[in-house]
Order: sequence, then structure tokens, then C-alpha cells
Amino acid sequence: MRPALLAVLLAAAPAGAAASAFGSQNAGTSAATFLTLGADARAAGMGNAVSASADDASGAYWNPADLARLRYRHATLTHAASYQDTFFDFLAYAQPIDAPRGEGRARELPPEQLGTIAAALLYQNAGRISEVDNTGTPTGGSFTPQDIAAILAWGSTIDRHFDVGISVKYVQSKIEATAGTGAADFGARWRTYVPGTEIGYALAADARNVGGPLKFRDAADPLPLTLVLGQALRPFSSLTLDLDVVMPRDAPVYESVGAEWRAPMTEDLSGALRVGYDGRLDSGALGGTTGIALGAGLGFRRLAFDYAWTPAGGLGDVSRLSMSYRF
Repeated sequence: MRPALLAVLLAAAPAGAAASAFGSQNAGTSAATFLTLGADARAAGMGNAVSASADDASGAYWNPADLARLRYRHATLTHAASYQDTFFDFLAYAQPIDAPRGEGRARELPPEQLGTIAAALLYQNAGRISEVDNTGTPTGGSFTPQDIAAILAWGSTIDRHFDVGISVKYVQSKIEATAGTGAADFGARWRTYVPGTEIGYALAADARNVGGPLKFRDAADPLPLTLVLGQALRPFSSLTLDLDVVMPRDAPVYESVGAEWRAPMTEDLSGALRVGYDGRLDSGALGGTTGIALGAGLGFRRLAFDYAWTPAGGLGDVSRLSMSYRF
């Protein structure tokens, strides 16, 4: 029943998107576009194609249903040095919740488990911009556009193979004036194995930034509502392959793909290599190399460091570094 429900969502989503006037005809009409820039370095190195496999605190951003399988507390901090003077930070913490009985979290969640709760913060600083008047003449002043989103998310397994999740967020943008609004994300994920094998497979659906507009004085613009359909395949324990189909309200549908190879190096040390393609960044208008993503990670016991590099043609490159700890 649940796989059939997700299949219906997969089939109906493009039609629903068209009916809701999604697509390039809305280009440039969304506010708070920092909400579409991604979060952690692991995901960035995989082309941001992780809606079905973000099984840590970053699930608060990518798909709250992914939080359901977390079996430990997890904290992560990411800093991204972006184009020109722009920078971007992501901070998240997730913790499984035991029922009042206080029993340990089992491999397959029993009914007394209450899922996983997470809190996250996104922050973007666009750097100092010189102020000009309506004729283009410098006034001598300056301002610094800033964006922030505070997120509270929850995900839980409702039976052996099916996860659901929801997140609520407060979004605030500041140019000279400041505007704020609320929004929510809704996610689902179905997990199984390829029949007759031990190959893991997951199918996910996610609706991001469902909420009210940001209003600056007399002008109001909608948030960047996005529908995502994702799949993850794990041929063996060290390899994950992902595919996301992303449907933004203000851009054409695009695909992102990613791969991660993760393996132990010594008893306490592990490594990861990642490669991906992000269709959002693949644009001939930017010139140069765009769309590809490369990443690597190093784990020492419970501590992990991840790095991702994503070129954006003439705009420059984005370097993203994450540090995380599980306990």
C-alpha cells in the first residue's frame, strides 16, 4: 500500500507542478532563495542528491523522514565560502527520542519509540554592498543582506519499511528592511531490499518550503517551493548511489545524481569519496565548468570531517567544509 502511494505521488507530481504554475515562467519571482543552496558538505559532494539517504542531522534540511533511522545523537556544523564575499553556514543537532519507559532504541523501531527530533539553523551573509540612489550614484553608505532560517524537525518510522517526517521553520531576510514568514517541509520514505538480494533501496518524496510569502513593505514574494522525488540504491554497505528529480516553482525540472564510497581504513579511521552532478548549477550562461561536484570525508571514531568543491563557472567556486560528531 505504501509503495503504491509513493508511486502515485511520483506519477502525479509533474502534473500537479504544472497545475500550480511551476517552472521557468516564474524565474526570479521567489524570495529567500538561500533555502535552495543546500546544507552540508557530504550532500554537496554528491550533487545534493540525498533526499532518500540523509540519515543524520542534515535530514532536518533535506527530508525530515530521513531522521527516522538515526540511532545516536548527531551534531554537525558546515561553513561554505561562496561567490565573491558571500558565505553560508549550517548548524544542526538531532536526537532520537525514547518513550517514557526509557528502553533503548532498537534496530527496528518498536511502537514505544517516538522517532527523532532535530533543530537546525541556516545563515547566509551576502557581504557588504555599496548603496546607490535611483540614478545609480553612490551615496557613500552600504548595507549587508543577510538571511536566516530556524528549523525544528521530527521524523519517525511508522512501520518496518516506511518513514515520515515534518519540519517547521521561521525564515527571515534582511536587505535594508527585514521580512519574516513561516514555512514547513513534509517528507516520506519507503525502504526495502531488491528481491532476492541484500541490495538496499529507498524511495522518497519531499515538499520543501510550503508557506507564506516574504513581504518587504508593499511587495510580497513567495518562498521557493520545491517538490523532490528521490531514490537511493546501496549495492553493498560501502557504496550509495542517489538520484533526485527536483521540481522548483521558479525553474525548470532538473535531475541531480550522486555517489558515495565509504570504507574503513584502520580500526579507528574511515574515509569517503564522493562525486555528483547538480542540475541546478548546470548552466551554459555561467561559462566554464558547472554542474559537477566532488567531495571527500575522513572519520576518526565518532568525529568526522567532510569537504566538497562545486564550480559555478564565471561566478567562481564554492568550497564547503563540515565537522560532525555522533554520541
